[in-house]
Amino acid sequence: MIRRLYEKLLEREVMSHPRPRCVVFVISSFDGPGLEKFRDLVEWSASLGIDSLLIHIGQYAGDLASSLISILKDAPADVSIIDAERSASTGRGGIGVTISLGYGGKKEVTEAIRSVLMDVAAGLIEPEEIDRDTIERYLRFKQKPDLVIRAGGRRLSDFMIWQAAYSELYFTDVDWASMRRLDFLRAIRDFQRRERRFGR
Repeated sequence: MIRRLYEKLLEREVMSHPRPRCVVFVISSFDGPGLEKFRDLVEWSASLGIDSLLIHIGQYAGDLASSLISILKDAPADVSIIDAERSASTGRGGIGVTISLGYGGKKEVTEAIRSVLMDVAAGLIEPEEIDRDTIERYLRFKQKPDLVIRAGGRRLSDFMIWQAAYSELYFTDVDWASMRRLDFLRAIRDFQRRERRFGR
């Protein structure tokens, strides 16, 4: 009862301030428990007016993509699931959700640079034209997250390593399967209390 009241008060506080438009949620590994939590996180984000949610899973077991498609097919979201070899999508409109299965930032940047070099060799780009904007056009993920939440650990992830250069980072010891809406609200409130400096 007390926890539910605290959650309501916290939600009211969060809703009275600007929320992040794009949130990244990093999970180091997933082996089965907490599958329903994916739908919960989508619904929590949508209820707070977050525009874009990205979830990165570093390691996983089984055909997780099919399980996610099944559980999110009726979610209030447009969902894209991406791994190193393929992509799939589902959803009914609403918040944009991208789930990365083992597709890390180093691989993404490497592939982007390789594509730029191929276009230079084909004469489509002059070497002196290559700048930050050029690289960003070739990245697979176009979003620039406001907040990156790292669940169950204190180590950084390389996911969206380019795009998240000026993102706010939030580390929580709460692991994925134990994550509650209350914990998610705390992360958003922490973001709201910070003064963003964007590298300055």
